[in-house]
Amino acid sequence: MTSHAIPYEKYHGTGNDFLIVDATAFTGDRRRFAQRHCDRESGVRATRSDRRGADGVLFLTISEDAEPIRVTMTLIQPDGSAAAMCGNGARCVAEWVSRRTGATEVVIDTPAGPRLAQVHSEPGTVTIEMGHPSFDPDDVPLAGAAELINEPAGALADVPRPDIRFTAVGTGVPHAVGFVDDVDHLDVDALAEPVRHAERFPQGANVNLAAPVSGSGLDASAPNPTDSVPIPTFRQRTFERGVESETRSCGTGAVATAAVAKRLGRTNGDRVRTRPPGGELIVEIPETGPATLTGPVTRESVGELPPEKSWVILHRYPKRGTSIQSRSLRQPSHTRPTRPWTVCANTLWGH
Repeated sequence: MTSHAIPYEKYHGTGNDFLIVDATAFTGDRRRFAQRHCDRESGVRATRSDRRGADGVLFLTISEDAEPIRVTMTLIQPDGSAAAMCGNGARCVAEWVSRRTGATEVVIDTPAGPRLAQVHSEPGTVTIEMGHPSFDPDDVPLAGAAELINEPAGALADVPRPDIRFTAVGTGVPHAVGFVDDVDHLDVDALAEPVRHAERFPQGANVNLAAPVSGSGLDASAPNPTDSVPIPTFRQRTFERGVESETRSCGTGAVATAAVAKRLGRTNGDRVRTRPPGGELIVEIPETGPATLTGPVTRESVGELPPEKSWVILHRYPKRGTSIQSRSLRQPSHTRPTRPWTVCANTLWGH
């Protein structure tokens, strides 16, 4: 149990928002902490935003003796589960470390492996290495030995749009990507949730729906990712596993979208721009070397969260020949047991 106030900072990368907590200052139940404070109806409220909650909590431990500086990242999602990788979260981590230490290069150790991040001179812009996207069934992972490429949604699950074709790719976490003509008018939750739970995905999947932006071009060979460069661009919407709803952005989903677009011949270059609801991201998938994800990071707020509170119910077994009454502390009378109990304790989060 954590008995002191818990310092936190809130960051977002293109709308994908996270609470950042120094792991050395937190000794409580991480799962319960994330479930409570990420809740979109009752969770933490940032001072510069009317949105409550977050898409996850990033617990961080810095090793400043390393060169470059290293930080261990653990992401706990709103449902209490842990995610192996999060592209936007990792970019937020790099910005957090840079603000603390002045470092412009940071190695982020994640369950999916180490990821090198670069904090650019342009304020709030961060690039993170994203590993090598893989279509191999063992890497996604998938049930069965075959890749899942351009599979009709109706073959995976009972969905409102069985005609949409999905491709599965691993980007540190499992993703399914489907391309449509118009992504803006889809009911993403209704369409994506059955695919997220499809049997082909034994660990579940994040589900992305993407639509090409007209006139964005197919040649991404220009050296600088600016608006004047004809980079193939896709509008992207993502239903995230662990959040269990659509988020404003997903970094691993942006990489998945770019990787699948390249695999299916929707782009003939290494660079892709994605436009999730929360902003714009640039993905590069070179023939050799890791994929990278570049985009803005914003610090929303800094604050403290109240410590855990405990309530204790005390009950004593009566000695033989006596009639000691059971006693309850901070417990409604209608919930008091009718027979003596041993001492027990439960932990609640303070409001």
